[in-house]
Amino acid sequence: MPARTTLTSDEKSKVKATLTNNGTAKIATAASVRIYYAYPSPATWSYTGLEGALALVRDTIKGGHWFRLVDLLGTRGVLWEHELYEGFEFNKDAPFLYSFDGDRCMIGFVFADSGEASTMRKKVEGRGKSDAPKASSSSTGTTKKKSKSGKTGGKIDKSMISGPVANTFEHRAHMGIDIDGTGSDGSGFVSRGVDPSWVAIIGQLQDLGINPSVLKKEEAFIQDFL
Repeated sequence: MPARTTLTSDEKSKVKATLTNNGTAKIATAASVRIYYAYPSPATWSYTGLEGALALVRDTIKGGHWFRLVDLLGTRGVLWEHELYEGFEFNKDAPFLYSFDGDRCMIGFVFADSGEASTMRKKVEGRGKSDAPKASSSSTGTTKKKSKSGKTGGKIDKSMISGPVANTFEHRAHMGIDIDGTGSDGSGFVSRGVDPSWVAIIGQLQDLGINPSVLKKEEAFIQDFL
């Protein structure tokens, strides 16, 4: 497990208990992640509803390295897994977004922290090459279809934003998504008094293939981390 993580001590303990309690797997690193598929449209990322602690593990029984997503909100254990097959490539599409070619579609991980994303990539690239078997994957209650994809972006750590001083709060900034595309630049993004760097992040999401309807659906999620 990495020294720097957004996971709490209890969450890290839960990941370890779920994945290593029988001694058949060793955790290389873990991070808070949401999973997206480029499916049913190969040009657009679709949120799978899967989120939790994504761990990179070496399975001593099955062999090879695996991504395994652990449920942090309930008691469902491993929600999803995918084997790192021979020739596996972990692509950095944005600081918070990494993707790879799944069995039936492109699969994207949106990380809660760019540092965790970078650590995950280093662990993936540094895994034992001789341990990588042929392509194979599985998931719980999900279907994947192989194709090329558009791209999406990730989240911003809320700790980067200072809180308001007591009794001095004033609503100076606003941002949102207009699915009719009536923003000032015609993109569907509406903002007022927002830091230009935040506006740029939304622009990157749109440039990476996310249409306004998807951004609108994830608006609360995006605002929570901006």
